[in-house]
Amino acid sequence: MKRRDFIKICGLLGISFPSFGAKPKNDAKHSQDSDNVLIIGSGAAGIAAGYLLEQQGVNYKILEASETYGGRMKRTTSFVDFPLPLGAEWLHVSEKELAKIVNKNSKAITTQLKEYSGREAIGYYENGSLSYSALSEVLGSDFSDKKFINSSWFDFFDEYIVPHIRKNIQLNTQIVSINYQGSRIKLIDAKGSRYEADKVIITVPLKVLQNNIISFVPTLTKRKKETIQEAPVWGGIKVFIEFAKRFYPAFLAFPDSITNKGQRTYFDAAFAQNTSSNVLGLFAVGEQAKPYQRLSHREQLAYILNELDQVFEGEASRQYKQHIVQDWSKEPFIQSAYLSDEAPSYISSYLFTPVKNKLFFAGESYTHEDDWGGVHNATRSARRVVEEIISLRME
Repeated sequence: MKRRDFIKICGLLGISFPSFGAKPKNDAKHSQDSDNVLIIGSGAAGIAAGYLLEQQGVNYKILEASETYGGRMKRTTSFVDFPLPLGAEWLHVSEKELAKIVNKNSKAITTQLKEYSGREAIGYYENGSLSYSALSEVLGSDFSDKKFINSSWFDFFDEYIVPHIRKNIQLNTQIVSINYQGSRIKLIDAKGSRYEADKVIITVPLKVLQNNIISFVPTLTKRKKETIQEAPVWGGIKVFIEFAKRFYPAFLAFPDSITNKGQRTYFDAAFAQNTSSNVLGLFAVGEQAKPYQRLSHREQLAYILNELDQVFEGEASRQYKQHIVQDWSKEPFIQSAYLSDEAPSYISSYLFTPVKNKLFFAGESYTHEDDWGGVHNATRSARRVVEEIISLRME
């Protein structure tokens, strides 16, 4: 397995953006009474956009379709004795990025992380044979991924970002119509409630747009619609299994762990946690996710245990305690994992392009850069969108 390919498996989520400049003048032209921004979606991009607008003194509201915020940063605290990330898992850049997200020099950040030492084992199973290598042998010395210690991306945002914007998050509000033909943008939610805004930041997952959950008046341009529909979006699933004892390496890969149609790997989800629990995670997207997704809950467990039993000579079934499944393709307001790693580079960049300086797009699929699919991509695009909106307000 190539080093860059394994990094693509492990390198799921990170986040960064630089500090902001001065606030716009609060004159009549830019008063909060006459200017407002609506953000659709409260995942990483929506939260980041709201937080930055809050810091800039811009009037905004975040409309979230589901009953909670966080999107694909979802985590559970009820499975074992540490927060289990059902979506975003690792920090892939310097810990200084956390301070950049908070964007406030006076705020001390106590979130703890642990970097892989390079001595952890990677297992590779092929044709009935299991071999091991050290992490550093496969990924090299520059691999610097870090795990949150008894915390998660959701917990970090929940502690440092959300308290500043919570008052402006409106849950259970699914926007289904956006009319941007007049001077003010008019929105309608699934219950028939109406909203108006001067600017709208759309941060919903790309699959939601592909499935035409939101109608646009006037319709989006031909190229915009075609780009949305042709974008390859991967479905995805994560499964976590608790075992009575640990019998597996830090990572377990297979011949199909990286292909142009999808990815899958097992990983030690309890790495760096202050716990005695033994939890193995499964991450699968694209075609590699489908064998797991098409099964019933009971069949999924049997399939996974059988797969692991073949690798570890029956140890999985003997040590099994409990498991939990997060199928992102079945989340009604998400419907997918993320934009395929193999997507043409122009897709994400064009999807980011605003419409008439009224509709702006931010998220892991709308990045305006040659990279996509992660939390850091989502927040960077949110940063860029907010910069554009602030610039327009200062004209």
